[in-house]
Amino acid sequence: MTSEELVLDRKVRDWVVIPLTLCILLMMLLRQYVSKMLANPGSSQQSVDIKELREKQALARSQLMRANAGYIPAFAVQQRRNFFTAKDVGVFSKKSEAKGVQEQLMTNPDMMQNMMKQQLTGLVPQIAMGAFVNYFFSGFIMGKIPFPLSPSFRLMLQRGIDLPSLDVTYFTSLSYYMLLLFGLRGVMSLMFKEDTIDEASIQKQQMTMGMGQMGQDPQKAFEQERAALDAIEYVSRLDGIHELAAETLQTGLRKPPKIK
Repeated sequence: MTSEELVLDRKVRDWVVIPLTLCILLMMLLRQYVSKMLANPGSSQQSVDIKELREKQALARSQLMRANAGYIPAFAVQQRRNFFTAKDVGVFSKKSEAKGVQEQLMTNPDMMQNMMKQQLTGLVPQIAMGAFVNYFFSGFIMGKIPFPLSPSFRLMLQRGIDLPSLDVTYFTSLSYYMLLLFGLRGVMSLMFKEDTIDEASIQKQQMTMGMGQMGQDPQKAFEQERAALDAIEYVSRLDGIHELAAETLQTGLRKPPKIK
């Protein structure tokens, strides 16, 4: 690494830093308003499958019961276990078929429309802006971080420049673009509050598109939860609670009151 400090031209500030910052802000504002224009007023009230909702709530209730079984009597645990695992009539003994992708799209026509809107307002502007920044602002060193860093940060901070001798604390225009893209959510949240587009959540939805709920098998989840319920070994956590409460009360009464 070089020990000499680099002197950055002031024109980099005037022709790279300020224009790049303004371009990113304008792009995020445009995305925000386009997403609000394309948003369906009734999208927040999507149709809910009652059967699927009941299955999820049954799994949640069973998991909650297993976690707190020691705080209720043994007969209550057995009653709840029979409710979930009884043969032919138990909740987890009933057959449940997972819906395929085509079936979900047929029962919920807004799903494909919402997926297309997410692609339009999320992925397309990022690709366009990334190509724009790479064409006009690539290859500039924009500043230096005021604390030392390990060489593992070079790939993140010095995108677009291949200079192994350059100090790792210097960052380039492409890295500045990525930092602004994911770091301006706080500023946008002050302007739009709960309607702010979250870059991380958009990328997560794009990566898991076609998976998640579409790939869940409720019958397999029922079998796993039924096996977990059958494996419960009841141990009461309230044994001797009355004696412990009485002992604690007596200990508190024996202490002389403090006189101020």
